[in-house]
Amino acid sequence: MTTPTEDSTKTEPVLVASATGDGADKPAALLGRTPGQIAWSRFKRNRVGVFCAGIVLLYILVAVLAPVITGLYGQSPYIPYGTRDLSLLDDSGLPIGPNGGMNAAHWLGLTPSNGFDVLAQLIYGIRTSLGIGLLITIFSSIIGIVIGVAQGYLGGRFDYLVGRFTDLLLGLPTQLFFIAFTPIVLIWFVPIDRETPVYMRVIAIVLVQTFLGWMGTARLLRGLSLSLREREYIEAAKISGASSWRIIFKELMPNLATTILVQVTLTLPAMVTAEAGLSFLGVGMVAPTPDWGLMFLDASNYYRDDLTYLMVPGLSLMIFAIAFNLFGDAVRDALDPKTIR
Repeated sequence: MTTPTEDSTKTEPVLVASATGDGADKPAALLGRTPGQIAWSRFKRNRVGVFCAGIVLLYILVAVLAPVITGLYGQSPYIPYGTRDLSLLDDSGLPIGPNGGMNAAHWLGLTPSNGFDVLAQLIYGIRTSLGIGLLITIFSSIIGIVIGVAQGYLGGRFDYLVGRFTDLLLGLPTQLFFIAFTPIVLIWFVPIDRETPVYMRVIAIVLVQTFLGWMGTARLLRGLSLSLREREYIEAAKISGASSWRIIFKELMPNLATTILVQVTLTLPAMVTAEAGLSFLGVGMVAPTPDWGLMFLDASNYYRDDLTYLMVPGLSLMIFAIAFNLFGDAVRDALDPKTIR
């Protein structure tokens, strides 16, 4: 005979319908969910995060399928339609028609002076800026992970020397050094009297921004590694004779995966914006390569006469940056619900 208090604390087994055909219900243990399933469940409840994830996925698909989309659209980002058909531009070089010459053939209008299709340039501009930003994010994250984890786990003189070097780089005016060193790196690869290939410009931008973009990730992971290396399971691994590499990759890295993922989602939009800024300032990509920064640069000369041309890349970059940052916040909240904003 049990008391009411005892009855209220007892847990009844979960009944699962039997599929054997006898119609009997049999008790079964409630299967636990993995941390990934729990995080996915939390993320799905965040409507803003899911919506922003859809926007991010759309941008990625546009970047990957840019040739297919422009082929179906029927316009090319490299053809100056205004010089082929003089009826598209007026005597001053501005598109004829409302909102930059929007019509059934050119959905977002034409660029002044040459008459490039704005939508086609925007689609390929997403591909250029997002592709370069992704490369920078990958390489800078790898360097930051390696250096940060090594600092935190090894400590000692290595941590001190690398920490002082990191402090030095963090103290530099990043944007000014991007502007100053990108042309220098280009000269290392291509003589000044020769035309610089597009891939060389991409390499130079990636190298410079990677060199000055890993410190934040390294500093974050260093602090976490310092805390984790004092945990009991790390000490147990050391006592069992595990090598430093095994401890780092088998014990530390799985516990840092969440932080790394969130850091990457927050780094990518910053790198994309920085790349567009370099092109706008004249030290990044150059025409005729479509790029968000180049569209800003060209549109800034005509904003009084054709405001639509300036708004198209502006709104695209703003939506991308906001969506990716909110997506990163949603991922962080899903993986670490105890985080206090």
